[in-house]
Amino acid sequence: MRILQICHKPPRPSLDGGCRAMDAMTRGLLNAGHSVKVLTACTEKHPWLPELIDADWIDKTKAEAVFIDTRLNKVDAFSSLITGDSYNISRFHSSDIEHRLTQILRTNVFDLILFESLFTSPYLKTVRRYSDGLAILRAHNVEHRIWQHLADETHQFTRKKYLNWLAEKLEQYEVSVLSDFDGIVAISAEDLEDFRELGCELPIQLVPFGLDDAEWPLDTSGPANHVFHLGAMDWRPNQQGVRWFINRVWPLVRQRIPHATLRLAGRHFPSTWSVPENMGIQVLGEIENAWDMMTDSGVMIIPLLSGSGMRIKAIEALAAGRAIVSTPIGVEGIPAEDGTHFMVASTPEKFASNLVSLLENPELASEIGSNGRKWAKTHYENDQLIASMVSNFHEVYQL
Repeated sequence: MRILQICHKPPRPSLDGGCRAMDAMTRGLLNAGHSVKVLTACTEKHPWLPELIDADWIDKTKAEAVFIDTRLNKVDAFSSLITGDSYNISRFHSSDIEHRLTQILRTNVFDLILFESLFTSPYLKTVRRYSDGLAILRAHNVEHRIWQHLADETHQFTRKKYLNWLAEKLEQYEVSVLSDFDGIVAISAEDLEDFRELGCELPIQLVPFGLDDAEWPLDTSGPANHVFHLGAMDWRPNQQGVRWFINRVWPLVRQRIPHATLRLAGRHFPSTWSVPENMGIQVLGEIENAWDMMTDSGVMIIPLLSGSGMRIKAIEALAAGRAIVSTPIGVEGIPAEDGTHFMVASTPEKFASNLVSLLENPELASEIGSNGRKWAKTHYENDQLIASMVSNFHEVYQL
């Protein structure tokens, strides 16, 4: 097939889970012999850095990037209060992207147009105007759920009210636009069910994130001697979750294991970020290679209190054989077994108890890590997932 992949941020370099998910889709389609053209937005937060990207990938995808300014604009945000538009979505609408998209569609024929995330949906009208290709929304999350969770966890009245308003407007937009596509690819079973509950009657299929054989890490299952978190800290759910962990969970761990250490890594740690002293917490910030941390001898924590979709880092940690302790939201979309493939905790006390058990019991950490790796190997092989998706497209849409 001839495929156009429209992205809301560059898939490469893979700076976060969203980038990894888009890049896995591109690679899977290319490996299956399809032609893929990538048109992506780039922003101040997610710049286009061709010097850091494999030239062969750029050549194969004919990747192009168009800059848009998605920084918070108080005037536009206030205007959205008046007009009732979703400011989350309108920030990603660009006349420059529309212009380039129009040029591409006028000079190329595509069988399939993949819209990566709800944030690319403003360009559906342009695609419909110039293309007869199948228009599929690849939903990375049920977007309004993230903002609703953030509002629920916020206590400051004005901020809570505004977050609720954003969630409401985003939900209205999400519901209204879903039926305009030909189908949806959901990244988790929970998201698929949410779309159904929102009244979506389109064909929906589940296609989780996967890893290629070539990028599957070596087995590092074994004892654990520290705790670590890896995640972009300009994403509000990560900020919220890490603060909750530091304030509510980590003191309980240190009471039981006074020498325990916690490593925090990820891009864009806020300049105002501070951690308690003498608590064994190391703020590493952005690291050169995330796999180095992922395959070290630590226990990964995923302390998310809000979010949707699938945590890419959870799949990667499972693949590496690392033990994981997570809140239920942190492993949402991964139908593995609590206590066998990872450990799940809903309270600070249970979260701390799970960590202590893994740090004090090398056999338990090794067993859970090994079980998780074997389970991931049978469920998240990328080429198989993409082949199944394409086969479904042919069957449902008679391509």
